[in-house]
Amino acid sequence: MVIKMEKSKEKRKTNYFILVFRIISIIIIAICLYVLYLWDKDNKANNSLQEDLSSTFIDSSKNIESSNEKFTPKVTLAIDENGMNIELFSIDFEALSNQNSDSVGWVRVLDTNISYPIMQTDNNDFYLTHNIEGKKNGAGWIYADYRNDFDTLDKNTIIYGHNRRNGTMFSNLKYYLDKDFCADENHRYINFCTKNKNYLAEIFSVYKASSNRVDLQNEFESAEEFVKAIEHWKEVSIYDFQTEVTSIDNVLSLYTCDNNTAYRILIHAKLIPLDT
Repeated sequence: MVIKMEKSKEKRKTNYFILVFRIISIIIIAICLYVLYLWDKDNKANNSLQEDLSSTFIDSSKNIESSNEKFTPKVTLAIDENGMNIELFSIDFEALSNQNSDSVGWVRVLDTNISYPIMQTDNNDFYLTHNIEGKKNGAGWIYADYRNDFDTLDKNTIIYGHNRRNGTMFSNLKYYLDKDFCADENHRYINFCTKNKNYLAEIFSVYKASSNRVDLQNEFESAEEFVKAIEHWKEVSIYDFQTEVTSIDNVLSLYTCDNNTAYRILIHAKLIPLDT
């Protein structure tokens, strides 16, 4: 009888632990599903915003049959002796600023889905967790380093964005870790606009670095220090773009994390001012 009672107690104890385990498992699964729901919700919200912004604030003209159709105008500019053409566009910054006064520019990376207005505030934290509407959003937004001056442009203008697993924000920058992608002439240029001017940015360096070893400066104490930084960026690049960059140039730097947050993906490009 005693043995039967002990076995009964052990069985009840086992059943109790099984029940607790199942409850905990259900809670964990529910939490994971909720986190995935929020992740998907944030991504979809920003995707919709990006599409609306591109169709609203990129200047267009009526040279198509349907006046209701929204499109991005394609204006080409030959930029090299080989007749290389790059699509240019202009931004309605007045209207964009009315939506968010933190708007300071627009960046578009050719042959990727990166085409975003750039935000800037007095810190580098806010747009990590908020979108262009100022709403809390895990995908954040594309934003400039708070130290950068967009009226005159510093020697190095630094733009940040998340690397989202669904392919949004700056996630497409990872394409540049492929040397074949870098080798394509069409992938060497970035459209960069400010309120004052349009630029083409010619890429000269792409690399991945440990997060604790990245310290980007926006200004340099001397031309020699700036040239030293340029030479370093070229040395660590995974691909030799053979782009000449000198102390009189200005640089655009795009910065995102690798999917492994221990590393950062960085792209540096020489800014070429345009008269258009």
